[in-house]
Amino acid sequence: MNHKKIMDLSLEGRHALVCGGSRGIGAAAARALAELGARVTLVSRSEESLKRALTELPTASGQRHDRFVADFDKAESLKTSLDSWLERAEPVHILVNNSGGPPGGPAHTAAV
Repeated sequence: MNHKKIMDLSLEGRHALVCGGSRGIGAAAARALAELGARVTLVSRSEESLKRALTELPTASGQRHDRFVADFDKAESLKTSLDSWLERAEPVHILVNNSGGPPGGPAHTAAV
């Protein structure tokens, strides 16, 4: 008797919030989550980047992805954006806490 189990990686019915989701690692994570069926909300400081990235997310499972603009360097506007989004958002099951870091280069030249 063969007792192979097939791993179910479906994320259908799950909601993922992906910070820094408009490009780079965040965008790649958002695409992977959407490919697995998750409904994804992208967060970034650039409305234009968010709009573009949103159109690139797979919707084969019928997901309706979302976005909201937030700048994590500006605490007061972040709170306003987040509060507004939370009023209408579905529960979040997956959080990708990612953001763009400082510009690349040697650590000893980084501004504090």
